[in-house]
Amino acid sequence: MPSASLVLHAPDGTTEILRPDSLADRVSGIREEFRRAVGSDESVCLLPDGRAPFPRLLLELVAALGLPNPVVVPDGDTSASSIAHLARLGLTAHALGEGRRPRSTTGGSAKLPASALLLRTGGTSGRLRYAVNTSMRRALGRDRRLSLATALRIRDGIRVCLAGSVRHAAQLSMFLDALNHRAEIHLFERPDPARLLREVRRHRIQWLVATPLHLRIMQRQLRMDGGTAELETLVHMSAACPEPVKRFWHSTLGPENVYEVFGASEGIGTTVARGDEWEKRPGTVGRGFFTSVAVMDSAGRPLPPGVTGDVYFHGATPERALHVGQRDLVRWTEDGYVSIGDRGRLDPEGYLYLEPRPQLRITVGGTTVLATDIEDALLDVPWIEDAAAAGVANEVTGQRVVCFVVCATPGPESRTAQLIAGLRRVLPPAAVPRRVIEVEAIPRSSSGKINRTSISEMAQQYSVRETGQ
Repeated sequence: MPSASLVLHAPDGTTEILRPDSLADRVSGIREEFRRAVGSDESVCLLPDGRAPFPRLLLELVAALGLPNPVVVPDGDTSASSIAHLARLGLTAHALGEGRRPRSTTGGSAKLPASALLLRTGGTSGRLRYAVNTSMRRALGRDRRLSLATALRIRDGIRVCLAGSVRHAAQLSMFLDALNHRAEIHLFERPDPARLLREVRRHRIQWLVATPLHLRIMQRQLRMDGGTAELETLVHMSAACPEPVKRFWHSTLGPENVYEVFGASEGIGTTVARGDEWEKRPGTVGRGFFTSVAVMDSAGRPLPPGVTGDVYFHGATPERALHVGQRDLVRWTEDGYVSIGDRGRLDPEGYLYLEPRPQLRITVGGTTVLATDIEDALLDVPWIEDAAAAGVANEVTGQRVVCFVVCATPGPESRTAQLIAGLRRVLPPAAVPRRVIEVEAIPRSSSGKINRTSISEMAQQYSVRETGQ
């Protein structure tokens, strides 16, 4: 049973505290509800109620993870619609509660490995599917000496904050790992990046797990009002962190107190880079944590250090299906290494450097630029709160850059023209946007990643309006 205390924050500012004894009692009760509902059928997927009150959702999730059945992390849909979707994928699922008790009898053809945890993924690329993770739930009750959280300097008695949603793989993995420690874990029903620094100060947080989006927003706030209270350790994950943001946090907390974690929802392996390691090797995502990392060519042959190829991981995962639903290209080697399509290179000491993914690349007149570089330049502008870039087709240059921005304050229409002129001083010509469009919000996933499919569709819509085609 969990050793931690949970402090659950509701959007209205109220909190509910679950101490270990109370947490254990309530988890045991819900676990028994699941047992009575599915009997001895260990093939039935357990589905916590994604629309239940936040404390109940967490309790159902922790309870389900302690049973041998596959568990589906809910994504906010109604249980009925999720059960129907899983049935179309050949899976039988069950959720607790009135109106959700009957479960599908049309599924059951798909086979899942033992200890499977299903996480909906692919939303940022448009290839929506379930990742099948068999390693994450083993964190509950694991020897703490083998814990990633321990390696990242969590300890008993510490105040922990997970800034993102536990529906996302990165935050959920840290949540399950942290439960084994006698820590005070703060979780938010609706995480708000703009409020995070205030909450860190208010609750005297010492160990924080956040995304690059959180870090950038807090960086701006700290420039206006310095001080991180008692924050000792920062762990960032879920997306690539811009170099200036990373260096800011290294200087604020000390590079030895900042960690970057890279992994995949499929649970095939993990790398860790401490800040002082990164300072010596800018751009690395670190070395494997209980994971062997290799880079190979298209024929599966190992490549020497410095040569870019396909990234392979080898951990405790035997060869198995990694997805349910639409599949990506997954390649296994005879000796158990697996690649899910990331590309990168290793240095002579085994540190991994990743190549940008294809959906981030925009090719203008034969020159390839990265959407993230354009977004970083936009986010350095004081009146821009959030930004995203995309490429749209162009008959002359192949593609051109269109950007969307969320403005902190109203301003004259002329400022977008001034913005583009300013970007010409900091970006290469191919990266300068032809158009900057003000919007109310940038579509992002629960982990803070930009939804690239939605941004591409938005850019295409504006392009059609302009050309009338």
